[in-house]
Amino acid sequence: MKMNQYTLTLLTAILLLFAGCSSDEDFLNEEAKSFLTTENAYLNKSQFEMAIGTLHRNVQTFYNAGDGEGDIFPLGLGTDVCFSPRDDQKVFNDWSQVNEFESLSSRWYSWQYGIIKVANTIIEGVEREEVKWNGDEEKNAIAAEARFFRAFAYRNLAHLYGGVPLVDAPVNEPKVDFTRTPRETIWQFAKTDLEFASTHLPIKTAIPGRIVRAAADHLLAEINICLKDYDGAITAASRVIDGEDGDYQLMTSRFGARASEVGKNVYWDLFRIGNQQYQEGNKEAIWVAQMEYNTPGGTVNYGRPLIERIMHPSWWRLTKAGYSGVAQDSTGRGVAFVRPTNYTNYKIWKNAAQDIRNSETCIKRKFYFAGDAGEGAKLGYQAGDLIPESFLTSLEDTMQLIYPVWWKFGTDKHLDAKPDNGYVRDFYVIRLAETYLLRAEAYFGKGDKDKAAADINTVRARSSATLIESADVTLDYILDERARELFGEEYRTLTLCRLNLLYERTKSYGHLAAQKTVSPHNNLFPIPQSVIDRNTGAVLEQNPGY
Repeated sequence: MKMNQYTLTLLTAILLLFAGCSSDEDFLNEEAKSFLTTENAYLNKSQFEMAIGTLHRNVQTFYNAGDGEGDIFPLGLGTDVCFSPRDDQKVFNDWSQVNEFESLSSRWYSWQYGIIKVANTIIEGVEREEVKWNGDEEKNAIAAEARFFRAFAYRNLAHLYGGVPLVDAPVNEPKVDFTRTPRETIWQFAKTDLEFASTHLPIKTAIPGRIVRAAADHLLAEINICLKDYDGAITAASRVIDGEDGDYQLMTSRFGARASEVGKNVYWDLFRIGNQQYQEGNKEAIWVAQMEYNTPGGTVNYGRPLIERIMHPSWWRLTKAGYSGVAQDSTGRGVAFVRPTNYTNYKIWKNAAQDIRNSETCIKRKFYFAGDAGEGAKLGYQAGDLIPESFLTSLEDTMQLIYPVWWKFGTDKHLDAKPDNGYVRDFYVIRLAETYLLRAEAYFGKGDKDKAAADINTVRARSSATLIESADVTLDYILDERARELFGEEYRTLTLCRLNLLYERTKSYGHLAAQKTVSPHNNLFPIPQSVIDRNTGAVLEQNPGY
């Protein structure tokens, strides 16, 4: 009976549907009045800001996409600063595996064009007549933020790959005939976007993470260096440093959530949970990617950023030294996907005992027997005794269990005391210290080593480091200082590629496996083969050596 009722109802519905159509063609015609398109979705500021939110979300992905070393790739994996300690056959330990089929650099390429796609939609959309704006200032501010992100993405592409296809408007129909635009033209395009952004972005915002004028001028300084417009770079950086873009200062006094704890310092404070926002008093935070604990959308994967897990050793697993093998709040749950090189852990700190960035507070180098001292008890050690190097006898001991812990990547007091899920802090994309080092690079580029040294010394003075003389300034020294100050923050791989120094620096300071396999052609990365294969209407040239 029920089956007959269902059949009758279905037949009646079908007959009514056809009865409402004057012909078969009417039945097939569709009117998508309720679907959102670029013509009806973006009609006011709030709708455009939803798209701006997507751009911020995309950048959040850079720092929180997966569980492994992948997120660290643009931060310098396999270069002079860090490597994968688990397997010398890993990509970026073995640079012969960096080819047109390699997935991490291919992902980076796709991510940038994802940003460009959304940015182009916004930039074109704000000019439509039907959009309701409260004046040109409101419209230009939205366009400026989108143009900032577009410039940021093209900067990320040009630094790493050289010339890439220039897409300056939405692509609304299939296109398979892209060609590569020269690197300098891409940089110039980014410069134009950043100049617009610098003019129309706000000096300050109440919303943490939103893009401000200082961020545009910081990137503009870097792009001008690429174009060898050193005066332009100095001018842009000076607008940030000298206060024209707002009140930015290096933090020189203890601040934030744990400022009252003795034995710590201001550099350590910069990386405590909750201390990253300009709006809450951190005057050197220019652009900060936002991460929120236990908030839907607050992180991308796994409920927290994985930076501590990726960057810290697993010293909690050193059971032979009395550790329980269970992660503690004080140790975190590092799994050693990435290890700093000897250059980063030791070489750059030679004669730097007074530098607070090199202090035991900021880089833990002393490890102690715990519990009952484990196997160490047989040798006469007790809990609390310093573990000697002679006790670390296996490759795992020194590659995964014990190596210097950079506390900028973790904490000894996790949220809710969860060592595997409680280090959720925001990520610096741009910090004022880097602006000083960019201006120093620009001064050095034009031959003014005195002013270059002065800017470097401003950064060093905050850390009580020995000041340098103008004769000490070289490009290598600036890169050393960037490693001391910005390791794990700057896109180190991009920095080295834009300077054409990835090969040279990796050959000199990288992990031994990387030194053996890196080649001069690695100063540019390969265009993904999947991109070349899909571009059937034109030849998309590959970079030499791939």
